[in-house]
Amino acid sequence: MHIELIRCDPSGVPVMPVGDLPEPIAANCRLSADLYRRVGYVEPWVSYVAVEGGVALGGGAFVGPPHEGCVEIAYFTLPPHEGRGIAGQIATRLVAIARASDPSIGLKAFTLMEENPSVRILRRLGFVQTGTARDPDAGEVWEWRA
Repeated sequence: MHIELIRCDPSGVPVMPVGDLPEPIAANCRLSADLYRRVGYVEPWVSYVAVEGGVALGGGAFVGPPHEGCVEIAYFTLPPHEGRGIAGQIATRLVAIARASDPSIGLKAFTLMEENPSVRILRRLGFVQTGTARDPDAGEVWEWRA
C-alpha cells in the first residue's frame, strides 16, 4: 500500500486531481482554506489529502505554521478505510515533512482521552503525553509532544 499526500492550495483545493472527494475530506479542505485566511498559507505547513490509487482515503495537516518552535499535526482516515494503517502512514509522513523542513522543530498533537489507534500511532512515532487541553469540539483532550 502506497499512500500519497496531495497538498492543498490556499483555497483548500488539492493541487493534483484526486477523483471524487468524499464530503468529510471536502469539508476538511474548506476548513483548511478558512485557517489559511486567518494564519496565512505557508508551505509545507498546510493540509494534505491522502490518496491511494486515485482514491481519497483521509487527510493530514499542520494546524498552521510553527509557533514558538512547535507545529501541531492532525490526521484522519475515512471510516471505510480504517484499520489498514493509513492514519499511521499519514502521521509518519507529516512528521517526516516537519523534520525535513526543520530538524529541531517540536511537534504536538491532541487525542481523545482514551486508548485508541491515534494514541498508539503517536507513541510509535515517539510522542509522549504531556497533559490535557481544551478542544472547542471534543472537550478535554490529551496533549502529545515529540
